[in-house]
Amino acid sequence: MATAVDGLGGTERHWRGVFAGMETLERLFPAATDAEPRTSHPLSTGARIAAAARRWGVGPDTLVGAAWAVALALRSGRDDVVYGHAAAGVGPAPLRVRLDCGRPVSDWLRELRAQWEDAAAHLDVEPDEIRRWIVGDSGGELFDSTVSFGPGGAASGVELYADPGPEPRLALRAAPEALPAPEAAELLAVLDRALGRLTAEPEPLVGDLVAAASGVVPLARTAGTRPGPEGDALMSSGTREALLAGVCRGDDEEAEEFVSVQEMFEAVVRERPDAIAVEAPDGELTFAELDAAARSLALRLRERGAGPETTVAVVCERTGELVAAMLGIWAAGAAFLLIDPAEPELRTAEKYALAGVRLVVADATHARTAERTGLPVVPVTSDAPTAPGESAPHARPLPRHLAYAVFTSGSTGNPKGVLIDHLGLAEHIRTQLAPVYRRVSPDGAGLRVGGAAPVTFDSFIDQVLPMISLGHRLVLFDEMQRRDPGSFLFRTPGSELDVVDCSPSQLSLLVEFGLLGTPLKLVVFGGEKPGRDLWQSLRAADVSAVSIYGATECSIGSVEADVHRDERVCLGRPAGSGVVYVLSPDHRLLPPGLTGEIYLAGPGVGRGYAGDPAHTARAFLPDPFSGVPGARMYRTGDLGRVAPDGRLVFLGRVDDQLKISGYRIEPAEIEAALDAVSGVRRSAVLPVRSAGADQLVGFVECGADFDAERAKKELAARLPSYMVPKRLVPLDSLPLTHNGKVDRKRLAERGDAPAAGA
Repeated sequence: MATAVDGLGGTERHWRGVFAGMETLERLFPAATDAEPRTSHPLSTGARIAAAARRWGVGPDTLVGAAWAVALALRSGRDDVVYGHAAAGVGPAPLRVRLDCGRPVSDWLRELRAQWEDAAAHLDVEPDEIRRWIVGDSGGELFDSTVSFGPGGAASGVELYADPGPEPRLALRAAPEALPAPEAAELLAVLDRALGRLTAEPEPLVGDLVAAASGVVPLARTAGTRPGPEGDALMSSGTREALLAGVCRGDDEEAEEFVSVQEMFEAVVRERPDAIAVEAPDGELTFAELDAAARSLALRLRERGAGPETTVAVVCERTGELVAAMLGIWAAGAAFLLIDPAEPELRTAEKYALAGVRLVVADATHARTAERTGLPVVPVTSDAPTAPGESAPHARPLPRHLAYAVFTSGSTGNPKGVLIDHLGLAEHIRTQLAPVYRRVSPDGAGLRVGGAAPVTFDSFIDQVLPMISLGHRLVLFDEMQRRDPGSFLFRTPGSELDVVDCSPSQLSLLVEFGLLGTPLKLVVFGGEKPGRDLWQSLRAADVSAVSIYGATECSIGSVEADVHRDERVCLGRPAGSGVVYVLSPDHRLLPPGLTGEIYLAGPGVGRGYAGDPAHTARAFLPDPFSGVPGARMYRTGDLGRVAPDGRLVFLGRVDDQLKISGYRIEPAEIEAALDAVSGVRRSAVLPVRSAGADQLVGFVECGADFDAERAKKELAARLPSYMVPKRLVPLDSLPLTHNGKVDRKRLAERGDAPAAGA
């Protein structure tokens, strides 16, 4: 005969089994004091609940619980949720509900009913004992909302209550502190849409139910055919096609005839030859002068063999010559690779080898250094007179000719060279850049655009493009000016900037110094997640503000958010010809509200990584949702979901990649360089918050003879300055998790430890 102890042991095993493998539970609703009275928000759906329950052969409590699970999934972005369930005077018992989107609703509802019956049979201990078994003594809750049918429900917290009559009436009860009225209304709308889909024909998949409840896809569009025999869809075809047509794609209906960036520039030169194109510390250039300099360089580059599918490096100071070099290389039909003259020569050599650089264009300041590479060096300007008729015409690239290469931090210990075609560049200008600038300059009048991004980033190219393609004026800052807020703020009357394009970190600093009090017309920002305070400051200002999200691998930008339209911080919606998918780990399209990895597609997807076919194959995949032969999609590594209003929301990374002050950093590349330092056994690099900003800190497993200053010098000889950790913390050993990996959480907690030599 079983004893009480035996029974208790079985109960504990049961509940531990139910919650095995579940991620850390997080509150979905803020805690409210028990003394705060709850407000009741009614929902008149009694007849609908009764009809749906009869249709699926389950009790009304199971049906309402299913709808609530969908609401929790949409609120949390997760497909694995927990709530308390009480019915017939039993409970509340914790129910763990998994939303398997590819499953028919009838099967899912029967499983929910069985789960409740199983849970009710194992309530022979106090609820707090179950909580302690699962979350320990941390004080955390197992669930923070309850579905109650009749008496015996929750006396506090968020409760979805239904009376047990033949046509149950629903009411959402919660203290305003836990669930403000606007959020309660949003949840009730989700419930209403979910219950509506449960009564509609044909039988939905769980993914259809989630999509319908989100409101992103109209209810009528979710009633499509079932998946094909391959069974790879998480939604019926009607829902899936509605998502692909209306949520995943930008508003560019049909691609226009390809017009290259050179043709755009030639049109600008014809329209305004004497207007100022570039304003730099060394002087100004008109469009005609810039065009002449570019053509002259193109002629000399062609004599050296430059042409389509050749890559030419540029090593110049931040002057008009830098822009002339970019245009001259394009005029020759070649692609450019911009080099920071201050970066370590070893890193530059790595880039040249990977990108297959054939020639180097250099200004007088850096010509001698450039010659040390052993590659032919062509000066930006030539003292030799150009005979009449010797000016080279601009080349006419094909859409898939290479336009430029940009290097980013690499997880393998070496930089990654991203290759972008002319088609992607032209589409970015036509469908995203030009519309943004037309908002503040509908007549095409020349705006003064600040050029302050590092030359090695695609954001610098994006700052130059409005001048090249649209005829605006590029105000180019030198290295000192671009780091000085005064360069943006304290300008003589008539020389103020109209457009500022920078990272959220830099923008926050500029706003703090008074940027929004200048005669600014447009702010463009991207490269990292902006803070809520910055977002609200821009919303309150009389200036157009646009957030751009994308990837270097996909021609700069794919998604944009208008700060004045989107009240909350978000990535936005697909822009122009941009295409965005949120996919499951097995590359299936997820319904709105559920978290997955963000993939970018469309004509802007680049070729891949120079000299790295293996990494290219892992990141650039065939696009299964496109009807274009050979179409590919890029795996960003970003986690996100589509919100109920169609906005794309950023939720973190699937890996350790960092964004600090707009710089994209792979800690593995820094760690590989640190591990090569004498005396270092192992290292870990992570961001630590200090003085309101993130900074890189290197934790080094080493002996007593470790020399931090020597290590920093070795790193500076290999890495760009923004990748050298601000501090190095020596440790006898790095802390490890139970599975033998470096415990980065524990390292972050000791990030304020004194650095070596401190």
